[in-house]
Amino acid sequence: MRLLTALAFACVGSTAAAQQADAPPHADMADMAHAGMSHDDMAAPKTPQILPGYGQGGFAITTKVARAQEFFDNGMQLAHAFAHKAAIGAMAEAARLDPACAMCLWGEAWASGPTINYGKSSDELKPLSEMADKAAELAEKAGTAREKALIHALQLRYTNGGGGKPGDLDFARAIAVMAARYPADDEIAVIAADAWLMTAGDTAEEGKLNAELAIPLLEAVLKRRPDYTPAIHFYIHATEIAGEPALAESYADRLASLAPRSSHLVHMPSHTFYWLGRYQDAANANMRAVEIGIENAKTLGLPPPDGVWGLPYHAHNVTYGLGGALEAGDGKTALALGRPLVERSQAKDSAEPYSQLLAANGYFAMAQFAEPGEVLALPQPKLPFLMAAWHYARGEAFARKGDAAGVRKEAAAIRGVTGKLTCDDGSAQAQLQTFIARNVLVGRAAMMDGHADQAAIEFEQAAEMQESQDFSAVSDPPAWYYPVRRDLAAARLAQGDTADARVQAEAALKYRAKDPGTLALLQKLGPGGAGH
Repeated sequence: MRLLTALAFACVGSTAAAQQADAPPHADMADMAHAGMSHDDMAAPKTPQILPGYGQGGFAITTKVARAQEFFDNGMQLAHAFAHKAAIGAMAEAARLDPACAMCLWGEAWASGPTINYGKSSDELKPLSEMADKAAELAEKAGTAREKALIHALQLRYTNGGGGKPGDLDFARAIAVMAARYPADDEIAVIAADAWLMTAGDTAEEGKLNAELAIPLLEAVLKRRPDYTPAIHFYIHATEIAGEPALAESYADRLASLAPRSSHLVHMPSHTFYWLGRYQDAANANMRAVEIGIENAKTLGLPPPDGVWGLPYHAHNVTYGLGGALEAGDGKTALALGRPLVERSQAKDSAEPYSQLLAANGYFAMAQFAEPGEVLALPQPKLPFLMAAWHYARGEAFARKGDAAGVRKEAAAIRGVTGKLTCDDGSAQAQLQTFIARNVLVGRAAMMDGHADQAAIEFEQAAEMQESQDFSAVSDPPAWYYPVRRDLAAARLAQGDTADARVQAEAALKYRAKDPGTLALLQKLGPGGAGH
């Protein structure tokens, strides 16, 4: 096993555990960290109001105050759409309007709790536990059996819960029992499915098993109500985790039109589109989500340019859109999303490795689509992993200018970091990204000099690092923007080994479905190569 590749296996098994703590799953945690995001986002109106356009959700609760019921329903809609602070605000307003409403308090405590993207610390759970207990007291006076069961389940969650902990498993089991007791109840089925997705263990296989518990619950809802947005949202998540994204395709195609004001739900279909090779659709979905975020920031009075970055998932929309645009070859979208990301990242004095890992995609976009002169004029960033991405972008710019010596110089300037590397903070994966970038540039220069044999060695090492378990786990979007094995196939073709070129190209397509560059290469290989 090569030294560089061995690094990829240093933390197998730890990534999933980290994802269930206080960070979003996959590369979501990179995006959110870069934006400085948390549940304490800025996306809530200063004066409580009903926010339409976030999809469906809600159910009748015990209250005599009609307006409280309206805010409760809207709170459910917002929570299912991951508009976190707005959901909490709506639930708090419902509780203010009807202080005797047990389910209004339940709603506020539930919306304030962990999600599949964010954990909660024990200190954060304490007031939520007290809120759930208060709701239980109110329900004893005037609550249905169903309401009491929902409240009791939440009390279980807030006893040693907070995301991927025993209390979360207790909550999931309790809600699953309710789903069996109320098989026609769409909301309970969705809450149960969501709960199972939050109980993933320390391995990807355990996460897949829990997703498979969620899928039948959601499919039952969608059979009854194919346009029910909360079920579509979590079905996209569950099928992606289970490795069956095609199951959600028909629902992904309709979701954006059903929740036109929710940037997150407009974005969500890209989780299906990307893995099916619909890269342009993934780019388009996220570009629209970014536009909605900018519109929302203006409505909320958040000053540009930083205000929009405090909105939930804005940075995730940007980086996922970049992932789609880079694969699709959509330079206009890639630059529209990549330039602001580069500008923002260059001003950072500190950032978590995961943040740098995903922000690097801005440099990749400029490397591919900006004029070489613009790329070479970019100031050097302050952060180590972004510095590697900067050198990589410069190297690609020199390659486009036909300057192999310039490419080699930038490759030689790329250095790894010293110290302990872990998957928990993304430093191990960011280090691998750095080595991939260096190998690709060395291979690029070798190809330019006519040394396809040397290029093949470099590209093969880079492909092995990219395809390693831990680096591939950063998949939301993938940390490296195209399958490097495609370059290896091109090198084999340049060597005259068409048989192995085809083998490598087919392997690249298995790793990244319908990659346009690989499909174009297969066309060059002649009959039998196209259409895979």
